[in-house]
Amino acid sequence: MTRVTLLPCIMLSAIILFASIQPAEAQTRETAPDDQPVPTWVQNFGKQLHTSLESDSPFIKRQALQHITYFASFYGDGIDFSDAVPALVDLYQNDDDADVRLFSVVALYAIGDQDGMQQVRRSLYQQRWPPRLQFVTMAALVSHYGPETFAMDEEAAVMA
Repeated sequence: MTRVTLLPCIMLSAIILFASIQPAEAQTRETAPDDQPVPTWVQNFGKQLHTSLESDSPFIKRQALQHITYFASFYGDGIDFSDAVPALVDLYQNDDDADVRLFSVVALYAIGDQDGMQQVRRSLYQQRWPPRLQFVTMAALVSHYGPETFAMDEEAAVMA
């Protein structure tokens, strides 16, 4: 597959992912719903993924982003991802790889952390390249906060 046809596939995948993911409520619960203790590995899982996000290996970093998105989407109530949120925001704002920035905003959306999403909102206009990153970021913010997110925002209207 050429690079030209790969970009639309990535955009379509991100849009489909946003359509199928509901943000989890940010949480710090230490016990399961039926008052059974949460297993230690579950409590430490977010911390382990945070460590992987800081890896120098692009492969390990991407795997961690995929794991966070998956587990936050399907098991968000049982796993505390609060340790990973600052690293995800940093990757979204500063990573040289546009795909890592894209996957970071998807992971933040899946986690549903209010502070993380606020930081994404504040730095939206700094993310000029690639245009799909702004599009996916705007879609995540509108889905997270509602359709009024960009009301009266002329710059967002131009980008849309």
